[in-house]
Amino acid sequence: MKYCFSTLGCTEYSLDEALALAQRFEISALELRGLCGEVNIRKMAELLPENRAITKQKFHKYGVVPLILGTSCSFHDESKFDNFIEEGIFAIDTAREIGFRGIRAFGNNIKGGEDECLERIARGISTLCEYASDKGVEVLLETHGDVNTGSRLGKVAEICGKYANFGLVWDVCHTRNTYGENWRDFCDDFRTLIRHVHLKDVTPEGLVLPGKGTLPLREMAEYLTEHGYDGAFSLEWERKWHPELPPIEDALAAMLEIYK
Repeated sequence: MKYCFSTLGCTEYSLDEALALAQRFEISALELRGLCGEVNIRKMAELLPENRAITKQKFHKYGVVPLILGTSCSFHDESKFDNFIEEGIFAIDTAREIGFRGIRAFGNNIKGGEDECLERIARGISTLCEYASDKGVEVLLETHGDVNTGSRLGKVAEICGKYANFGLVWDVCHTRNTYGENWRDFCDDFRTLIRHVHLKDVTPEGLVLPGKGTLPLREMAEYLTEHGYDGAFSLEWERKWHPELPPIEDALAAMLEIYK
């Protein structure tokens, strides 16, 4: 298995500290979602055009692959649509120059009429796919918020699926919320589009260390791998949003214990 983690669990770290953490745990890839207390990619010094070459060199120095660049792009709200297109274009250019395989975006909430909102989400993702089509960058829609059921994801995928660089980030926790014990149905329906996986664990009381909750994390990974998935499994430890959680080092150790 290929392992990864999101810096959402250690947004206070510098890039060097995050890369050193990956090296320490022998994790070969990194998902960038915040550094030095900043999660807005257009305000992160490491991602500004004049610093991208240095950032790329740092990844090479530590032997870590820059895998996914996490954006805040969410296309359910027409009033913010153009702003997030601009952020997505910035992210794609950044990914191309540093070497990230793809960027992560959201559908997020259903706002207004459902069909109209899903069409708008698909339009936003398609616009980014089109821009990234000749840049070697994937645009990955996360299973998140209201856009997390088979019918809704299917409607977006029907429109965006014509782009070879379109795919999904499977967040196993969010999918469990809508598919329950039938998570295999999600894998069967969308496995050709799943390009990246977010791992986390949960109880009715909230997020817990991997292996301490109710999600069958090992079984989920094995099922997907057995059906052709060859991407990374990425710990998304949401300590940025839930500062009461233990440090990311504890979560990484717990994740690796599950899959050893």
